[in-house]
Amino acid sequence: MLQHVLWAILFVTLWLTIIWISVLYAEEPKKAKLKRYPKVTIGIPAYNEAKTIGKTVDSIVKADYPKEKLEIIIVNDGSKDNTAKVAQEIIKKNKGYKILLINKANGGKSSAVNAAIDAATGEFFAVVDADSRINSDAIKLVIPHFGDAEVGAVISRVRVDVQSKLLERIQFFEYIMSNMIRKLMAVIGTLAITPGVLSVYRTETLRELGGFTNDRNNLTEDMEIAMRLKYHGYKIEMETKSTTHTLAPMDMKTLWKQRIRWARGYIFNMWKYRSMLFSKKHGLFGVFQMPINILVVFLLITNISIIAYSFIDRMIEFTLRSTTIKGYFWTTLIEIPTLQELFLAQNLRIMIPIIMATVLGFFLILQAHKKFNERVTHNLIGAVGYFLFIPYFTTANWISSIFQEVLKTKRKW
Repeated sequence: MLQHVLWAILFVTLWLTIIWISVLYAEEPKKAKLKRYPKVTIGIPAYNEAKTIGKTVDSIVKADYPKEKLEIIIVNDGSKDNTAKVAQEIIKKNKGYKILLINKANGGKSSAVNAAIDAATGEFFAVVDADSRINSDAIKLVIPHFGDAEVGAVISRVRVDVQSKLLERIQFFEYIMSNMIRKLMAVIGTLAITPGVLSVYRTETLRELGGFTNDRNNLTEDMEIAMRLKYHGYKIEMETKSTTHTLAPMDMKTLWKQRIRWARGYIFNMWKYRSMLFSKKHGLFGVFQMPINILVVFLLITNISIIAYSFIDRMIEFTLRSTTIKGYFWTTLIEIPTLQELFLAQNLRIMIPIIMATVLGFFLILQAHKKFNERVTHNLIGAVGYFLFIPYFTTANWISSIFQEVLKTKRKW
């Protein structure tokens, strides 16, 4: 029975990997050139961001975009630190730019973004998190995608800003692969995520759809607005050359809390928009991406559970034999099997698809690094740490999140 489950997991894994690799070679539609500079309003929701917001605004001010076409709205969402004071100093420092400060009671990120949308005068509205920064050409590269009237949002490539700690280096590698998958989804029209680092929308479209969700139970407002855009028939594009940078969690507690929020928000929004599941009306997103979104979580949990079960089973067997068979412990530890013994001990019906999936996976990794001009050798430690840590961490996180959703525990940002 266990062997058949493994075969099913390997088959689906191979199938998905082959699909994404085939998409790599799909011809992308040509993007229109930027013929004019429309006005862009950039909303920066800020809660206790006194230490980082200066760098965020500074990166926007240095953008290669006409300053008279930029409007920056900082929304201080009831911060308890000096965010408001720092924002006022930023306004004084950049008198040549239109920078507004809105002070409001704490209502959550969505309410802060909505306050900026209400005050926006730009044709396009961008969200930039107050702990992030953008490259100088990031905005200019995104706008041409809106030459297609069906495009409701365009996202940028997100890169981890600092990689001094092992956990940050692991996330640096993780973000490269996430960006690659997002780009592949954009190519086939199934992308449904608009990260807060730099996502750009048509202002009028946001207003027509009622702005960002006001439901504080929804922990991933960026996913919710993306799902709503897909529900109403809009496309979401990705501009890989538009590079933005964000700070990643530096300790396990912060990372765990962030990923619980992401996972619970994912579950919440998948359930909220469940009507799109297998919906032909919503094209590939409904009949392919929505089912895959559910399937990959199930496969991850099942696969890691089998690995954990197998490891525990072997450890119990090893412990029992070590305590009952004289010399077994040291003999087993010191003895090095020959290549022939290793080969004969393997179940080829399992090993061959594993090897195939591994080779194709590494090919996808190389292509992702090539796509984003990143060197594979630059972060080998982060890559190794990713494979040894992230699958198990993510599985535990998903299991915890599912239980919390089932038990309906309070959702916290």
